[in-house]
Amino acid sequence: METIFLVLLIVLAVVTANAIYARFNLVPVAFLQIAAGLVLSFVPLYKHFELEPELFLFGIIAVLMFNDGQNTNIRKLMHQMGTTLSMSVVLAIITILIVGTVTHRLIPQFSLALALALGAIITPTDAVAVSSITSKVMVPKEAMSTLENESLFNDASGIVAFNLAIATLVTGKFSIASGVESFLYVFVGGIILGLVLGYVIVAVRIMLINMRVDTPSVIVPYTLMTPFAVYLVAEAIGVSGILAVVATGLIHGLQQNKLRLTTSRLQIVMSTTWSIVASILNGIVFVLLGLSLPGVIRNLHERDTGSVAILVGLAALLYLVMTLLRFLWTQFDFAEIRAWTLHDKIMNSAVMAFSGVHGTITLAMAFSLPLTLGGQAFTYRNDIIFVAAVVILISLIVPTLVLPFMLPKKVSAVGESELSDAKADMVRDAVQMIQSQFGASPAGGEVIRIIESQRAVEGRPNKAVLSALYDKTFEIETSTAEQMLHNGEISSREFAVYSKFIRQTVVQHAGGLRKHLLYVLKFQIITRLSMSSKARKRRKMIRQNSVRNRDRTREEMISRNRQLWKNIRKMETKPYNRVIVFLTSNMTDENEVEVGLVRRAYDQRHRRLSGTRDLQDQQNELLVEAFQHEHNFVQSQVASNKYSRELGNELYQQISTDQLVSFQTIED
Repeated sequence: METIFLVLLIVLAVVTANAIYARFNLVPVAFLQIAAGLVLSFVPLYKHFELEPELFLFGIIAVLMFNDGQNTNIRKLMHQMGTTLSMSVVLAIITILIVGTVTHRLIPQFSLALALALGAIITPTDAVAVSSITSKVMVPKEAMSTLENESLFNDASGIVAFNLAIATLVTGKFSIASGVESFLYVFVGGIILGLVLGYVIVAVRIMLINMRVDTPSVIVPYTLMTPFAVYLVAEAIGVSGILAVVATGLIHGLQQNKLRLTTSRLQIVMSTTWSIVASILNGIVFVLLGLSLPGVIRNLHERDTGSVAILVGLAALLYLVMTLLRFLWTQFDFAEIRAWTLHDKIMNSAVMAFSGVHGTITLAMAFSLPLTLGGQAFTYRNDIIFVAAVVILISLIVPTLVLPFMLPKKVSAVGESELSDAKADMVRDAVQMIQSQFGASPAGGEVIRIIESQRAVEGRPNKAVLSALYDKTFEIETSTAEQMLHNGEISSREFAVYSKFIRQTVVQHAGGLRKHLLYVLKFQIITRLSMSSKARKRRKMIRQNSVRNRDRTREEMISRNRQLWKNIRKMETKPYNRVIVFLTSNMTDENEVEVGLVRRAYDQRHRRLSGTRDLQDQQNELLVEAFQHEHNFVQSQVASNKYSRELGNELYQQISTDQLVSFQTIED
């Protein structure tokens, strides 16, 4: 029970740090999470807190790597596969060997196996941590894409090398031939097993979808259990569990189009669940870093008063060595990054070097060091954890200070081209969902046409201009309806219902309680004046009769309402045509966006009035799903750092505007 309580406090610390960052994002969230851990370290319950090392690889790294895999763009990864393998495998192995050799030479007390284990721990980079510290600067797209792909596989390289080093440390035996053979078996075997299991798991999930067994209570737990199951199977046969879950995640990403053949509700739940799980797990690791540092430093001081300063110096030197290696590797084209021009090469190489941030995987591997060796306490476990922690802190602090001087600041305003491209992707994703599930139905076809029309209007609307246009079109529509009532073209009942219909549009578009009340008052006065005393008496008698004879009156009311809406559909054409003439004649280059939005609203309402009520209800339901899907798409892109927060907010506003335009509710 105490352990559960301690874990809950850690999760609470993560949530608190995330909440502070959401409100005050001047400091990278990783620093806030470390600070939260430092605060927790003063709680007496954590004085002797130890988390089992095996839980890190199984419960944290496996889940995070699977999530990274399923969010990876396969096309970009395949296009950059040579660069990715060069950075994540070749450079990683060279870095581990050099770091291990330097460490062993400087501190002979560290055996070569232990020094290589340290190199394996501090070599992997963390793209999530990079995104955290570069949220306010514009990192070149080629560099960021390379960093993301690199972190996907160099984690596995580091973990495989780490396991080999620990095995050598425990047994005291190592040979180059057996080491290479073991590395290839563990590395390649993990990928192959992950691909096979990934196809099987995805096939079962698609089968569940086809059988309509795709409720969140089934699919979400099934997906969450996937990395755990794959990891356990891989470790049972002696291959890399981490590479296996990465490969399985990549298969999930490759099969996204098929996996999306399900409800928008499930997709929203899935995306939100994974976003929360990944955020919490990443945060837990940094909280544990802050939580463990005081105890590690205390233990080092107790053993040797000078060891802390020596280890800090070692960590700084190793960070410098790794940064220099990354710069030289990209500068001399070992990474084969063809997209970089000669002019950009030095700058991008420097960015790649300083962006080699270390985070979750490094700390998780450090904590996964065994507590004992040969039945005795692992003497240098705290030393390794401390060096890894200092390397992480340096790798976070240095780019936070340096990159803003090297890279332009990220402009808060989103460019029109960027917004247009993102909106096109969002609409395309929603259309694919509707086509796959409802494309054969009449309502599905109409909704697809409505969703695709979102791309027709580019740019941000001026709210004042938009409101003024709606005021004018409402005035045209109401004056036309009043004229038709005065000329006897429509009845007072038809005018009253049509007026109510218009008032709903006022609430949605014109905005403001005062305008709404003015329209209500105006329509009520006109309706009352146009209705004769004889007509009012007739309406009163109808109400009384309906109370006395409900069954007969209900049938009459249904028949009468059907005829009423049939008449309204006919009468709506005249006001609609006058509104369209006004919009067409008053459109300029300055108000093109706003006129397009208003025109689309009236076009959609006119088309929907001409359909049946059942069809309208179906369209409303599908539109709800489509807009939910768009919101889900934007949320997932922002969560995976493919879209900035500013771009996400712009898209959310676009979705809200499109919802207001599309939903013209008709009430009997």
